[in-house]
Amino acid sequence: MAVNEDVDVEARVAAVEAWIAATKQALIIGDLTWDAAWPDLRRIAVNYILRRQLEALDATVVLAKVGLGHLAVGFVRPALDELLWMLWVKDLPQQDVQNLLMAMGRSDGIRSLLAQRAYVGDAVMQELWYPVTLLDAQEQQLTRVNDELAKIREQFNWSGRPLPSASWVAKQTGHKDLYDYLHAAASRALHFSMGEVLRNGWGEPGGKLVTLKPEFREYRTSFALYQLPLLFLETADACHEFFEHAGITELEDEALEKQILAAAQALGKFGRVPLVHAHEWNLTPNGPLGFTEKN
Repeated sequence: MAVNEDVDVEARVAAVEAWIAATKQALIIGDLTWDAAWPDLRRIAVNYILRRQLEALDATVVLAKVGLGHLAVGFVRPALDELLWMLWVKDLPQQDVQNLLMAMGRSDGIRSLLAQRAYVGDAVMQELWYPVTLLDAQEQQLTRVNDELAKIREQFNWSGRPLPSASWVAKQTGHKDLYDYLHAAASRALHFSMGEVLRNGWGEPGGKLVTLKPEFREYRTSFALYQLPLLFLETADACHEFFEHAGITELEDEALEKQILAAAQALGKFGRVPLVHAHEWNLTPNGPLGFTEKN
């Protein structure tokens, strides 16, 4: 797909909305049964991931319709992480990945609980129904979980932190280039970044400077509307083998398939939306901005 600068945001929103509607008809994300899902935590992850990504797409459309679609760039990073993780764990031995995901889940849950305890104190925690004995027990449990993760880290050979980084996971799947590209887009939208501050400031020496000007809002909106459907499709493909036991049903209907294909083709005609716009570097189709003005 070539870059198409002539597509307005409203047209792209309408196309994405049509694609979402068709996708929801064809891909039914229902509930899981405990007995089917618990033996392989990837099944629970698949159900949650695809449901969450579709909801993020719904939210992107809503934000775009009220002129706030640029904020949806923050949805790209979690979708990227989910894709990379599923690409990695889908082919791991079942027991190995079960041990990894279980330890990760326990670690996340306990650390969140203990962080809350440290912040609000035991008196407030008891008001929230948490006995001190339970909290103390979780302190001890965290040590055991960390020991488990240390053994798993040695098994898979990631370095440094207790949990593997998204960069490391990307390398395992052969998607480091994609990670580097989209990480630059998404992570800076989620934390303080002076680079993000500066790229959102537009002006010229001696004149006024505007942050988050409308044209840039629209461009970032288009970027999110381009990337999120693409990441969803790639994630769904990576998760496909787990659908049967993950509460996900694919409807086989010729008319519906044609509807989805038409919606996807409409999106494809709009072209790619690169992360960095040439205007950020004062470039035009005729060369650098200053050079163009002088000639």
